[in-house]
Amino acid sequence: MKIGNKIHKIRELKNISPKDMADRLNMSLSGYQRIERDEVSINMERLLELAGIFEMKPEEVLSFDEKLVFSNNTLHDHASIFNHGTIQAGLSEKLTQLYEDKIKLQADMIALLQEKIKGLEGK
Repeated sequence: MKIGNKIHKIRELKNISPKDMADRLNMSLSGYQRIERDEVSINMERLLELAGIFEMKPEEVLSFDEKLVFSNNTLHDHASIFNHGTIQAGLSEKLTQLYEDKIKLQADMIALLQEKIKGLEGK
């Protein structure tokens, strides 16, 4: 599922209108709708804004899967990959990609924060 679709699904689950999202992000409604349709890519700062509105972590937005939200077996499915605190070999491709996405997100967040720190040091 693409990020725009994930944002759309989360917004609906949170019962937030597209107009309200656009207002909270200080952008036009059509501009916001382009995000949900994946017509534009979002940067780290926009992802942080969206996550804040949704009261979620950015990595939760990126890893959102509506199938897991409505699955009664979510805990069982994820718990089965663990064995006394160690991850078992042979993780699914989807889960491996999720971990890789989270690692990249953390690296991007670190880079963004380092830039902000440098900017503050220069003042």
